[in-house]
Amino acid sequence: MQKNRIKRWIFLFSLLIVCFLLVSCQTGASTGGSSKKIDTAAKDKTVLSFWTIDLKANFKDYFENLISKYETAHPDITIDWTDVTYDDIVPKLQEAIRKNQAPDVVNLNTQMALSMAGQNQLLDVNTVLSEQQKAIYTDSLWDSARMGDQVYALPWYASPDIMFVNGTLLQQAGLTTTPVTMDEALAMAPRFHKATGAYLFTPDELFYLLLENNIPILNEDRTKAAFNTEETAELLKRYKVASDAGVIPKSIWGSWDDTLALYESSKLATISSSGSSLNILKEDAPYMYRKTGIAHPLVGSSGFSRNSLMNLVIPSASKNQAAAVDFAAFVTNDDNQLAFCKLVPIFPSTEKAGADPYFTSDMATLEGRSAAMSAKASETSRDFSLGVAHQDEIQYAVNEIYESFIVLDDDLKPSLDRAEQKVNEILAGNVDGS
Repeated sequence: MQKNRIKRWIFLFSLLIVCFLLVSCQTGASTGGSSKKIDTAAKDKTVLSFWTIDLKANFKDYFENLISKYETAHPDITIDWTDVTYDDIVPKLQEAIRKNQAPDVVNLNTQMALSMAGQNQLLDVNTVLSEQQKAIYTDSLWDSARMGDQVYALPWYASPDIMFVNGTLLQQAGLTTTPVTMDEALAMAPRFHKATGAYLFTPDELFYLLLENNIPILNEDRTKAAFNTEETAELLKRYKVASDAGVIPKSIWGSWDDTLALYESSKLATISSSGSSLNILKEDAPYMYRKTGIAHPLVGSSGFSRNSLMNLVIPSASKNQAAAVDFAAFVTNDDNQLAFCKLVPIFPSTEKAGADPYFTSDMATLEGRSAAMSAKASETSRDFSLGVAHQDEIQYAVNEIYESFIVLDDDLKPSLDRAEQKVNEILAGNVDGS
């Protein structure tokens, strides 16, 4: 599930900072609290409420610095920073909107943002940012929160997938390079398995496999399922031939823990994840860490790989929209994103920051090569979010096709039909499908 993936990434994000920087910022302000006491007597000042997700514990100094810089340049504005947990951010935001107490700038992932945009709760920033302001962002990331001509978020920090590679297994199979596309990997898998007894790659969960291969999950207006097609059936049949032959794994598609275990035991040659996962590999399997190389992640026919993205949005109920847009643009500008990326292995959403020599300055270490590949992969990456409520349930319904057809050997057409019916029920508001 995407939610689990994001929560796991946020956990790794925090863990890395503890390990690498030995940050100890817990004292002073607890998660979920405001960063400072607002002087309510200063009636001539605009107070902007700024909410983030799980960032205060490890990045208090960075954000207080950032806020201080902005307030110095804008003496008529005070920023009230509140940090909220991942699980609480949407319910607390909805409650604040209901009480007419909406914050002004809010950190949301793309799925959360698009879901709220679908309920007319967010400002269309495409209409209020200048062309110069919009031009700084990587096109595919700027478009992540697009619905038609409307764009509902400023892209912030990203976590593009890269590929970790067991070069010893590749050499054993007589390969000098990794495959570039999923089709190439699928074609090479039998020869590789015969030569090594290991798997060349393991497919992503079906939900993302379809999107990566340019097969839409929903129709254009997001009212009906769109995946029950011959194209989907053909893709699944090709992967079933390979999984039945034992040349790709059959039962762990999209399972990070199982995939990592295979990689760590030299039963899998490649694994895709964000650069932050290197620390887990280093701690859990230092021997495999030392054998690991870095490559571009596999892409499907869409040409895009996965990139989990965090954004800043402005609720349409904000009472300070103009100031909120200006502050959100400040937080996500080139300089501030680059400074944030130097604290943790994430990647900026702006072109200039992404092209900074910092990301290619250290090619001697695995972490440095990981950062350089993240920069490259970011150019052809996308946050594959649907922009509708209950995406978790839709993902589950789509992934049940894989479970029934690939794992349990059920007939494909009934599996597709059941999933289509379930997704349509979810979209119609009948989440339980009863």
